[in-house]
Amino acid sequence: MAKIIALVGDYWHDGEAAKAALEATIKRLPNKDEFELQNVTYEEVVEALETKPDLFINAKMNKLNPKDEHIITWLTEEADEKIKTYVKNGGSILAWHAGMAGYPRHTHYTQLLRGSFDYHPPGLQEVIYKGKDATFTIADELYFVHCDEANTEVYLRSTGVDGDTIAGWKHPYGKGKVCCLTPAHTKEGMLNENISRLLAEKIMWLVSHE
Repeated sequence: MAKIIALVGDYWHDGEAAKAALEATIKRLPNKDEFELQNVTYEEVVEALETKPDLFINAKMNKLNPKDEHIITWLTEEADEKIKTYVKNGGSILAWHAGMAGYPRHTHYTQLLRGSFDYHPPGLQEVIYKGKDATFTIADELYFVHCDEANTEVYLRSTGVDGDTIAGWKHPYGKGKVCCLTPAHTKEGMLNENISRLLAEKIMWLVSHE
């Protein structure tokens, strides 16, 4: 049984929609009955990683109260160190959409991702996603990112009226694996068949021992 722990939902992102999307994605897997999905809160991340799950999915931005004057973030030094150690020792992580937003570049977390969210133009727009095997369009936020392209494998790019950017990349880290995927923001986008297929492909890669 492959165990997946998932941290989803924040001020700007619907946690229930992300949970539904992940559940739908797992049902697409050829060996779906061999996967166990457990949703955790940010307070439970350190303890959950100590159980050595096969995959940690982070779809939660770092800022807990982005509209307040005094910002609180969930990624503590302890959690940051724990995530690094987990991946370095053979764990896998998927940073999905908000899971790469608001994390300082000096943290172990952002360094192991080898990229992070920079900004997106206001609102939704028609975004064209281009991968090796498919091209599709959805209404989405156009995430512009910083990505260390020389030290990762870019597998997805995006284009909108505001420009072109990288939308997905992956690489090994220590004995583990790292994957980043920027779409999607809305429930409709997360449940889109193309996004679900991409998620399924990357989950299979992340939990494989190849």
